[in-house]
Amino acid sequence: MNMTRTRPLPPLRDLCWGLAGALALWLGFPNDLLSLPPLVLLWPVALAVLGLRAPGRMAALRRGWLVSLAGGTAVLYWLTLPVHNVGGLPWLLAVPCALFIASCLASAGGLFSLAAYLLRARPPLTLALLLALLWYLLEACYALALGFPWLPLAGALAVWPQLIQAADTLGAYALGGCWLLAALLCLFSLPSATQRHFFPRRLAAGLGLAALLLGYGAWRLDAHPFQPAPTGPDSMAVLFVEGNVDQNRKWLPAFQRQTVELYLSLTRAGLAARTVADTGTGQGADKASDPDARPLIVWPETALPFFFETKPRLAVLVRDMALTAHSPLLFGAPGVERRPGQAEPAIFNRAFLLGPDGETVGYYDKEHLVPFGEYLPEWLNWGFLQALLQGVGVYETGTATAPLRHGNLALGMLICYEGIFPWLAQARVADGANILTDISNDGWFGNTPAARQHLYLTVLRALEQNRWILRGT
Repeated sequence: MNMTRTRPLPPLRDLCWGLAGALALWLGFPNDLLSLPPLVLLWPVALAVLGLRAPGRMAALRRGWLVSLAGGTAVLYWLTLPVHNVGGLPWLLAVPCALFIASCLASAGGLFSLAAYLLRARPPLTLALLLALLWYLLEACYALALGFPWLPLAGALAVWPQLIQAADTLGAYALGGCWLLAALLCLFSLPSATQRHFFPRRLAAGLGLAALLLGYGAWRLDAHPFQPAPTGPDSMAVLFVEGNVDQNRKWLPAFQRQTVELYLSLTRAGLAARTVADTGTGQGADKASDPDARPLIVWPETALPFFFETKPRLAVLVRDMALTAHSPLLFGAPGVERRPGQAEPAIFNRAFLLGPDGETVGYYDKEHLVPFGEYLPEWLNWGFLQALLQGVGVYETGTATAPLRHGNLALGMLICYEGIFPWLAQARVADGANILTDISNDGWFGNTPAARQHLYLTVLRALEQNRWILRGT
């Protein structure tokens, strides 16, 4: 007689907690349907409950991983687009790559549920503190280890600015831990299978912590109100130009000049509109004679889809724009350097800064590259995959990372998803940057929530470093 071993299904209550956790993760982050940022806190709460109710260690680990994988895949489904479109991988490999990244991130959820199971005998207050601390450590360590910190709690909460103002003192990851602590204290105040009574003091502590974070956020927003048109000696004008070029033809040589002319025409239109606006307020003549009032022009990452240094006929058009406008111009383009003894040149994802005279003031090379898009991880450098992966980017890690300086500006540069790494922004400020600048090409994401998710993850850097951030995409 054949015997088949089967694993019993979790109780209905556990299934409901799992479904709630996955939905909370998806609905907490910007998505295609409805975004409810505070709901994201239900995700780690559900993971904690599933760990506490698990019959064993492996069950706890498996439940936390599956819930996080389901919700994380729903949030990050768009990963297949840049892996396919940017990296050039066929869909047969692009989809598994996206699932692999989501699976790696989901493992943090599994470890969190496992920790809840192992710590289940601790007193509720101690348990809440330990789990909140663990969540903070998991977010920070996974950001360092995996290089793709896309699902921190603060990244979802950033949609509502009042919820994240404490990041200026705590940092984004510790702020997420504090919000989770408030949620866990409220959870552990309720009657459950392990405690029959309601504990109002725990509820008061959880609500008090939440009120403290909200109150600090309200105070910060009131003390530093947003000014859409700041004036004074410490302010300057910025003109963002975003070409919205079709990514499927952007890199074709036949369209290079057309792309340059598009950006030039949009820039001229923006400068003319600004002049008309200033004239209407009676400030046009003053600003025209004041070099400090001329705007910094910002074009996005790889706005120019060619090697700027080796295309003089196109480069001169861009330099003439800066010279004619008497304005500094920041833009992205591939950079190339030939090195002695090497047949192949080094290629970089580069940001150039031109001065008002049209000359190159400096450049920044992206230091944190996108795996599968801008470089191929070493562990995939297998002979039988070369034919499939030959289109993957060959950018090299940049070492020219100092702030780009013009006048009293020191631009701390971040390119694309470098804006989601706290330590990179911190390094820019430590090097003397008085303003952060992130240029990105979010066109690869298509009509998906990725661009909005990217935006809210990046704004956290402005809070953490107490710096304005210029973001042209």
